Amino acid sequence: MSCKELVTIGRIVGAHGIRGELRLLPLTDFPDRFNHMNHLNVYRPNGSFWCRLTINSLREHVGKKQFIVGVDEIADRDEAENLRGGIVMIDPEERVELPEGFYWVDDLIGLDVMDVEGGDRLGVLVEIMPTGSNDVYVVEACDGKRHMLPAISEVVKEINVEEGFIKVHLMEGLWE
Repeated sequence: MSCKELVTIGRIVGAHGIRGELRLLPLTDFPDRFNHMNHLNVYRPNGSFWCRLTINSLREHVGKKQFIVGVDEIADRDEAENLRGGIVMIDPEERVELPEGFYWVDDLIGLDVMDVEGGDRLGVLVEIMPTGSNDVYVVEACDGKRHMLPAISEVVKEINVEEGFIKVHLMEGLWE
C-alpha cells in the first residue's frame, strides 16, 4: 500500500525520560483511538516505512495534548529521540467509524456535484475548506472555474459516496 493511501493519525515529537518512551502528538479528531491500539506503524516524513512498534504502555501527557508511549523495541532515550518526526499512519479500514451523515474528507473529494432540481452535473468536489461555522465545498465546474458552496443542509441535499455524487440546491447567487 502506498503512503498516499494511508491515513496519518499522529507524529512522534520526541523522547520522554531516559527509558525510551516516546512523546506522541495525535493528529486525529479521535485521540482516544490510541488507547485501543497494540502497535504503531511509523513512517519517515518522506513517506517510506520506518518501523512497527509494539505498545506496552500509554498515558496522557497532561496539559500537552500528547501521549507518552512505551514500546517494546526501544529501551533508551537516544533510540527514542532517533524516531523524532516519525509519522504514525494506519490503513483507511482502521479509521474510526463515523456516525450516520458524517464523512471522511478523502471519501468526498472527487465526487460529482449535481444540481438537485435539474439533475445537471455542475462539476467535481476538489477541496473542502473548514471555516468556523461550517465547511465550504470547492467545486470545479466543467469550464475549470471554481465555485464555493457552503456545506449546510439548505445547500447540500444528498451525499452518496457509493454512487459517487453530491446533490446540491443552488440558492440564488451561489453559482455566479
